[in-house]
Amino acid sequence: MTTRDDRRATHALPAMRGPGPTIQQLLDQERGPVPPALRDTSAIDLGTEVLAKERYYDPEFARQEFDHMWSRVWQMACREEDIPEVGDHYVYEIGKKSVLVVRPAENEIKAFHNVCLHRGRILKDCSGSAQFIRCPFHGFTWGLDGSCQQVTNEWDFPHVNKDEFKLPSVHVGRWGGFIFVNLAERPESFESYMEDLPEIFGTRGWDLGDRVKVVHVLKRNRCNWKVALEAFTESMHSAATHPGAMPWLGEAFSQYDVWPDKRHYSRMISPRGVPSPHLGRQLTEEEVYQAGVAGWHLSEEEQTLPDGLTARQAMADVKRRILKEEHGVDVPDMTDCEAVDTIHYHIFPNLVCWTAWGSFLVYRFRPNGTDPTTSIMEIYMLMPRATGQTPVPTLTELDYDDSHHLAPELAAFSDVFDEDLSNMPYVQRGLEAMEGPGITVSRYHEMRLRFFHKRLDDYLDGRG
Repeated sequence: MTTRDDRRATHALPAMRGPGPTIQQLLDQERGPVPPALRDTSAIDLGTEVLAKERYYDPEFARQEFDHMWSRVWQMACREEDIPEVGDHYVYEIGKKSVLVVRPAENEIKAFHNVCLHRGRILKDCSGSAQFIRCPFHGFTWGLDGSCQQVTNEWDFPHVNKDEFKLPSVHVGRWGGFIFVNLAERPESFESYMEDLPEIFGTRGWDLGDRVKVVHVLKRNRCNWKVALEAFTESMHSAATHPGAMPWLGEAFSQYDVWPDKRHYSRMISPRGVPSPHLGRQLTEEEVYQAGVAGWHLSEEEQTLPDGLTARQAMADVKRRILKEEHGVDVPDMTDCEAVDTIHYHIFPNLVCWTAWGSFLVYRFRPNGTDPTTSIMEIYMLMPRATGQTPVPTLTELDYDDSHHLAPELAAFSDVFDEDLSNMPYVQRGLEAMEGPGITVSRYHEMRLRFFHKRLDDYLDGRG
């Protein structure tokens, strides 16, 4: 197996595409101007080495992740609409750490270690609202700004200076309606960490700050958090795992982007309105269209492919109409790609954001406490504020063996998530049963997976 230092080298990846249209060729067929962000594509050679299987179940590896990666990265804690009013607080947990995110003033957000400085009790057991932060054990109290307000039996603590007895703070960053935290004492600046993502998302209505959370589902899984994350960094699994999508999802033609000068994000674009080459038979444009809009509740007129349009173009036109009429979104120069394709960015280490208008989904993946063999996946749906929908602060929690159909707010997505996560416990079992050093990963379709592990290694080696 190659060393980590070998994996640091990156080189342009030669063309390794199967037959069929590329994303760039599909963009050439657009009926209007294409935004520069979609034309900016990059594939780099990250090697062909095996990834060690122990990364997914070894307690010592998990400990190193916490000590050297989770303790230093910027990670999404919650949405701003989770704490809309002064006094609202949100509990975010990662590993053994518990963070309390608080809104002490209308335009101010702070975060603190969620632990009483007296006897160590967790201060807030759950998210909520309060005028102060009071420990339920002995009543020691802090203000929303972290300043000490009350020491019980203060006469018995002559060694405590209340002016200095403040809750230890946690660094806070804000972008796209998300609140990020960083546990490091002197972290990399949030602006540097995010690189040019705010600029990319800030164009053409992609800004996730203009959307509001209306769905939040938490699912516990019997697999390492990386096993779950990696299933959502590539489309290659779609033909086998989601066979119902094969008539309209060209997963084999997906574009994967890793840029040599970007450290904390990668991208995937998968085309819709194009059949999978693994379907095993040719489809007419009408058949592709019929499969692509199934379940869209269209008028009788829209159920037939219009003359002169490809299935992809017609699907995009219907989506534009739905976006305008049902969601208040009117982007006159929206490309077909923006309207229907899977376009999502993975922000290291654990946040996946769909952008443009193909979907309103966001995913977050976390370890389940310190257990390396179980994890938590959260599914958010962010809808345009123009719809007038109000935030839904309630959280639906699903246990290990629960179907996503127990969260009816996911609607048609429930089947897809059940299909995705049905593989996860078997992957975990297989990794622990595997003979040999580890897993074999492709060069192009799983390039983002390799990039993720390269970045993880950088943090483990102190180069994050």
